[in-house]
Amino acid sequence: MARGRVAAPGAETVPVATNLRLRGADGRMTASLVRGGIDQLEGHREVLVGRAGDDANLREIETYETYGHKVVVKFRGVDTAAEAAPLEGLDILMPCNGLVDLPEGAYYIFELVGMRVRTSDGRDLGVVRRVVETGGAPLLVVEGAEPVPQSSRELLIPAARSICTRIDRRARIITVDPPEGLLEL
Repeated sequence: MARGRVAAPGAETVPVATNLRLRGADGRMTASLVRGGIDQLEGHREVLVGRAGDDANLREIETYETYGHKVVVKFRGVDTAAEAAPLEGLDILMPCNGLVDLPEGAYYIFELVGMRVRTSDGRDLGVVRRVVETGGAPLLVVEGAEPVPQSSRELLIPAARSICTRIDRRARIITVDPPEGLLEL
């Protein structure tokens, strides 16, 4: 079994499947695939298991299958429920340089977090703090540049192409053209 500490805290890794759970007595586990539509595990015999930005261990994949938004994975050397138990709740990670290139106009969620959001007329709306999956267009949770007294202002902006008209990776800016009333919600 390939196993060892390979990613130190703060290392550039991203989750490709989250929240490993025991699936059976033979050590198989299931996890939720991170949205993106591309099988990031294909062609990889080894992955990291841990939490992004924390220690992670290298694990060899014996077999895996995807079903919709789930993956069932069997790690080499994990053959019982007891051996799988320490992995429960952890994520399957990949180094950023090991990810599959996305088609033009598609972005990884981790790339959007931390980007500044501005309207097409230059108004600064704030910074993307997280992305919420909705089953449709994901929502960008933007911490507002103009705090409201006694609370932090958060905007929910659908990550739809009709609203997010430009994403500049280099400048780390998302330009939005929100429909009337969206910013007042």
